[in-house]
Amino acid sequence: MIKRVGYLLFACTFDAFCSSDVNLTLVGYIPSKCEFTALNNNLTISSKGYASTELVIDCNSPMRVSMQSENGGLSYQHSTQINSYNVTWSIENLGKSETYSSHLLKTTQYINVGDILFKSMAKLQLELVEPLTYAGDYQDVIRIEMTPSAVSGGVW
Repeated sequence: MIKRVGYLLFACTFDAFCSSDVNLTLVGYIPSKCEFTALNNNLTISSKGYASTELVIDCNSPMRVSMQSENGGLSYQHSTQINSYNVTWSIENLGKSETYSSHLLKTTQYINVGDILFKSMAKLQLELVEPLTYAGDYQDVIRIEMTPSAVSGGVW
């Protein structure tokens, strides 16, 4: 009996005879979150033809931004006249920007941002193509939507 235990102890010194292993699978999950707020929702175009606002972005994944203009330009209250403007979208810490004409924004435009933007600032600048001429109200609505996109890999 002592001889058998000796053989067993001797055999267990080699991994092939007494090996034991465990595989551990580690998993984790964080849901996508992409929020933003505009510092100013109602923009008034200055006499020089400019308006701007900043957006505070907090996104934990790459994102897709969509922009669309309701009228494709500033609609004059007393006619069907549409006054064009350009919109420049830029994100401070990326140092990149995109510019779109209001006519192009009549159809939804998309910007894919491959970077993750925790507590970042984006700037939205509007510039009239030509000055407003007639007295009265002009209006347009730009809809901006940001959605998380795990496979963004786009423009930036």
